[in-house]
Amino acid sequence: MKMNAMVISEPGPAENFQLKEVDKPILRPRHILVEVRATSVNPIDVKIRAKQLPFSPDYPAILHVDFAGVVAEVPPDVTNFKVGDFVYGVGGGIKGTIGGALAQYLLVDSNLVALMPTNLSFAEAASLPLVSITAWEALLDKLKMHSGQTLLVHGGIGGVGHIAAQLGKCFGAIVHTTVSDDNDIELSKKFGAHYAINYKSTSPAEYLKTFTANRGFDCVFDTVGGDNLEKSLQVTRLNGSVASIATGGNHDLTSMYLKGLSLHSVLMLIPLITGVGRNHYGQILFEIKKLVESGNIKPLIHKEIFNWKQVSLAHKLVEARGQVGKVVLVVE
Repeated sequence: MKMNAMVISEPGPAENFQLKEVDKPILRPRHILVEVRATSVNPIDVKIRAKQLPFSPDYPAILHVDFAGVVAEVPPDVTNFKVGDFVYGVGGGIKGTIGGALAQYLLVDSNLVALMPTNLSFAEAASLPLVSITAWEALLDKLKMHSGQTLLVHGGIGGVGHIAAQLGKCFGAIVHTTVSDDNDIELSKKFGAHYAINYKSTSPAEYLKTFTANRGFDCVFDTVGGDNLEKSLQVTRLNGSVASIATGGNHDLTSMYLKGLSLHSVLMLIPLITGVGRNHYGQILFEIKKLVESGNIKPLIHKEIFNWKQVSLAHKLVEARGQVGKVVLVVE
């Protein structure tokens, strides 16, 4: 049987996406077939498209990691899902996976899936998996964050950042975020921050003094990268912890050495690439589902919802950093 998909024949610009008819995935053990209803664009999807990362898939390829949809087929060895279930998860679009979410159907390892929050649309649910898993891994698995700690999240209204701020608040942290504009301060507070800092008008030394009396934050989560990693090390307390989703490149780690800091690198794609640890991701998505349904976490969605055939436009928007919130696409 055949299905439609937005296929990219070779890595390169966003214009390379084309609507094509391809073979519908065939059910296999431990996997479920999902009729995709929505997907979202993450910055890492853009980098994969341009083959800027070592785990881009073989081309031609169907991209995108995030999805939400309806279970279409279930093999006998999968008992926790049934046909008709509304689900969300991380499916593929990278090396080591079967296919991506820019298609009418996606065959996905059942360990990477959970029932989606009942109070969200497919588009809203599709915005959450990658960023939620990343935030959970950083704060709870790596930083071991706990109630009463001071947490600084760089990029407070970014895809990962706005979930991390809400997650930190859920688990009792005193949450500080950085934003790039005074207009974003109140928005960040609506998405988890107790305190939001305009990093363009306030230096690390200034907010270190204002919010920690020069002691430093207990935990810092860097979702920005570049020289921001070094700024993160500067504002962390003695023997504190830093997590980052962008540790590539050359960095001066002197502050880490002098203060005895722990530095954690977070790349949530590792279980998708290696197959190791996938079950944990389904468990995280189950916990996120409960937090969403209880009103403790909500997604920040860009005002324009794209049709999946407009994926080129969606990628260009993310490349230009012109969005506020996650960019989502509905599959029709």
